[in-house]
Amino acid sequence: MSQFDGYKLRVHCFDTAVYNTKEYSSDNMEDIEQYEMYGGGGTDFDVNYNFMKNQGIEPKKFIMFTDGYPCGSWGDEEYCDSLFIVHGNETIVSPFGQTAYYK
Repeated sequence: MSQFDGYKLRVHCFDTAVYNTKEYSSDNMEDIEQYEMYGGGGTDFDVNYNFMKNQGIEPKKFIMFTDGYPCGSWGDEEYCDSLFIVHGNETIVSPFGQTAYYK
Protein backbone atom coordinates (compact mmCIF):
# COMPACT_ATOMS: atom_id res chain seq x y z
CA MET A 1 0.00 0.00 0.00
CA SER A 2 2.92 2.32 0.59
CA GLN A 3 3.46 2.39 -3.19
CA PHE A 4 0.21 4.34 -3.72
CA ASP A 5 -0.58 7.94 -2.81
CA GLY A 6 -4.27 7.28 -2.32
CA TYR A 7 -6.49 4.22 -2.24
CA LYS A 8 -9.67 2.80 -0.75
CA LEU A 9 -10.00 -0.75 0.53
CA ARG A 10 -13.24 -2.33 1.74
CA VAL A 11 -12.96 -5.46 3.88
CA HIS A 12 -15.67 -7.84 5.05
CA CYS A 13 -16.06 -11.42 6.21
CA PHE A 14 -18.70 -13.82 4.97
CA ASP A 15 -20.19 -17.26 5.32
CA THR A 16 -23.91 -17.26 4.47
CA ALA A 17 -24.05 -13.49 5.14
CA VAL A 18 -21.63 -10.55 5.07
CA TYR A 19 -20.16 -9.33 8.39
CA ASN A 20 -18.00 -6.57 9.81
CA THR A 21 -17.70 -4.30 6.79
CA LYS A 22 -14.92 -1.76 7.23
CA GLU A 23 -13.37 0.76 4.90
CA TYR A 24 -9.71 1.68 4.94
CA SER A 25 -7.80 4.28 2.99
CA SER A 26 -4.34 5.75 2.77
CA ASP A 27 -5.38 7.90 5.76
CA ASN A 28 -6.25 5.09 8.21
CA MET A 29 -4.60 1.91 6.91
CA GLU A 30 -2.81 1.30 10.22
CA ASP A 31 -6.26 0.54 11.74
CA ILE A 32 -6.56 -2.66 9.68
CA GLU A 33 -4.40 -4.44 12.25
CA GLN A 34 -7.37 -4.29 14.66
CA TYR A 35 -9.83 -5.79 12.14
CA GLU A 36 -11.79 -8.70 13.66
CA MET A 37 -12.95 -11.76 11.72
CA TYR A 38 -16.60 -12.82 11.98
CA GLY A 39 -18.74 -15.68 10.68
CA GLY A 40 -17.95 -19.32 10.69
CA GLY A 41 -20.43 -21.53 8.89
CA GLY A 42 -21.18 -22.13 5.23
CA THR A 43 -19.53 -20.66 2.17
CA ASP A 44 -22.02 -18.80 0.00
CA PHE A 45 -19.96 -16.83 -2.52
CA ASP A 46 -23.12 -15.20 -3.93
CA VAL A 47 -23.65 -13.20 -0.72
CA ASN A 48 -20.55 -11.15 -1.57
CA TYR A 49 -21.81 -10.13 -5.00
CA ASN A 50 -25.36 -9.53 -3.75
CA PHE A 51 -24.01 -7.39 -0.91
CA MET A 52 -21.91 -5.28 -3.28
CA LYS A 53 -24.83 -4.83 -5.68
CA ASN A 54 -27.22 -3.85 -2.87
CA GLN A 55 -24.71 -1.37 -1.44
CA GLY A 56 -23.85 0.15 -4.84
CA ILE A 57 -20.25 -1.05 -4.55
CA GLU A 58 -18.52 -1.59 -7.89
CA PRO A 59 -14.94 -2.56 -7.09
CA LYS A 60 -12.10 -2.25 -9.55
CA LYS A 61 -10.99 -5.64 -8.23
CA PHE A 62 -12.81 -7.97 -5.83
CA ILE A 63 -10.42 -10.23 -3.93
CA MET A 64 -11.84 -13.20 -2.06
CA PHE A 65 -9.80 -15.38 0.29
CA THR A 66 -11.37 -18.85 0.28
CA ASP A 67 -10.83 -22.57 0.66
CA GLY A 68 -12.33 -22.86 -2.85
CA TYR A 69 -15.38 -24.87 -1.85
CA PRO A 70 -18.49 -22.71 -2.36
CA CYS A 71 -21.94 -23.99 -1.45
CA GLY A 72 -23.21 -23.59 -5.01
CA SER A 73 -22.20 -20.77 -7.33
CA TRP A 74 -18.85 -18.99 -7.46
CA GLY A 75 -20.72 -15.68 -7.77
CA ASP A 76 -21.56 -13.22 -10.53
CA GLU A 77 -18.97 -13.47 -13.27
CA GLU A 78 -20.31 -10.35 -14.99
CA TYR A 79 -20.36 -8.00 -11.98
CA CYS A 80 -16.70 -7.18 -11.42
CA ASP A 81 -13.14 -8.35 -11.99
CA SER A 82 -12.53 -11.05 -9.37
CA LEU A 83 -9.47 -12.70 -7.87
CA PHE A 84 -9.94 -15.87 -5.79
CA ILE A 85 -7.07 -16.56 -3.41
CA VAL A 86 -7.39 -20.23 -2.50
CA HIS A 87 -5.91 -21.83 0.61
CA GLY A 88 -5.25 -25.52 1.00
CA ASN A 89 -5.75 -26.97 -2.47
CA GLU A 90 -3.75 -25.86 -5.50
CA THR A 91 -5.84 -27.95 -7.89
CA ILE A 92 -8.93 -25.74 -7.50
CA VAL A 93 -9.35 -23.22 -10.31
CA SER A 94 -12.12 -20.64 -10.25
CA PRO A 95 -14.48 -20.84 -13.24
CA PHE A 96 -13.99 -17.10 -13.92
CA GLY A 97 -11.66 -14.33 -12.88
CA GLN A 98 -8.20 -15.26 -11.69
CA THR A 99 -7.04 -17.84 -9.16
CA ALA A 100 -4.00 -17.55 -6.89
CA TYR A 101 -2.88 -19.80 -4.05
CA TYR A 102 -1.44 -19.33 -0.58
CA LYS A 103 -0.28 -21.66 2.17
